[in-house]
Amino acid sequence: MSTLTARLLARAPAPADGLPKMPPDSAYRWVEPHLVLGHEATIALLIERLRRAGKRIRYPERCFFAADHFTPPATAERAGILKKYLEFVEDEGVPQRHLFQGISHQLMVEDARCLPGAVIVGADSHTTMAGALGAFAAGFGSTDILAVLATGAVAIRVPEAIRVRWTGALHRACSGKDLALDLMRRFGEGGAAYRALEFVDSTDSRICMADRLTVCNLAVDAGAKNGVVIPDEVTLDWLRARDGHAPALDGLGPGDDADYADTLDLDVTSLEPLVARPGSPADVIPAREASQEKLHQVFIGSCAGGRFEDLRDAAEVLRGHRVRPTLRLVVTPASQAVYRRAVREGVVEVLIEAGAMVTASACGACGGIDKGLLADGEVCISTSNRNFRGRMGSTEARIYLASARTAAASALAGRVVDPREFTP
Repeated sequence: MSTLTARLLARAPAPADGLPKMPPDSAYRWVEPHLVLGHEATIALLIERLRRAGKRIRYPERCFFAADHFTPPATAERAGILKKYLEFVEDEGVPQRHLFQGISHQLMVEDARCLPGAVIVGADSHTTMAGALGAFAAGFGSTDILAVLATGAVAIRVPEAIRVRWTGALHRACSGKDLALDLMRRFGEGGAAYRALEFVDSTDSRICMADRLTVCNLAVDAGAKNGVVIPDEVTLDWLRARDGHAPALDGLGPGDDADYADTLDLDVTSLEPLVARPGSPADVIPAREASQEKLHQVFIGSCAGGRFEDLRDAAEVLRGHRVRPTLRLVVTPASQAVYRRAVREGVVEVLIEAGAMVTASACGACGGIDKGLLADGEVCISTSNRNFRGRMGSTEARIYLASARTAAASALAGRVVDPREFTP
């Protein structure tokens, strides 16, 4: 196969002894991941099952556990789930340094262990985001994650791959969210059908890491098992800025004989700002064609749209302006590191002056958790990754998905607009 995804899984550590033998003709293989991502909303569901099986976490040092979904808890029930989870983390000797520091997926890519060539499995579908660094990263169901915790290994069927090559030059009004929404309208929900999406950046100025992270984040929403960007100089430069050095990339690319299920060449030059209409992240249209309905809330945050670059884009649009008093502009930095940088560089001040409410670094309104929920009949534009009915509160609310720049411009207009109305 020799795709990058196949090579990454082939390079994974050999699993421990004692696992059932795979039949010779099996499409599955045992893989021992380098890191296992989890958070309170999913890991708490597994605690009793692990206890009933008489097991403990085999490799607690490989666990990358955050507290982001119910943080700080908005109900007594969620406080109870968080309490149970934190007690479990302490009892199992799991590293605690990522607790309350932001959204798990953002924390993962900020961590020095998230590197090209790593194999990362997660108890959350958007674990795919780490593939932007050249890692195999994918979400798994609760049974698989339970097995990983107990045995240190997971059975994976190596996915076929689709090669997506970007060329041309991206307009400054567009970002990774527009690239991701473009893929969603091409594949639809689930159209990638357990395949890997392997991205090759051949654009004139290269797509920045923040945008690559957003694209890989939404790869799962197109049905992909994982999304991965072929590592290049953008990857190395980003790692040098993060870690002070960068690893060699030997063998971290597809082979010359890579067998792709399909190939997609996309010239991004003509791409314009996009939005997903309420109800589906795949119902994508140009922002200029969106309905003129009144907005009640703008949400800038989540693992798909709460990075420093997103906050900076929003501030660039909002600088010197203020949203109408009755519109809620909720900004949730994806991590404490993002929050601190946005404070240092004056971005938070610009957002607050524009009327934003800046909330703690966590999942927040994404997923209907807290701090930004919608009432019946309300309309929101969000930088998050999903806009299904009931995703952010009422099932009678309507959610558009867009980039931070489009969301900020829409906040000023009070309706969904093309951000080029405010940034030529």
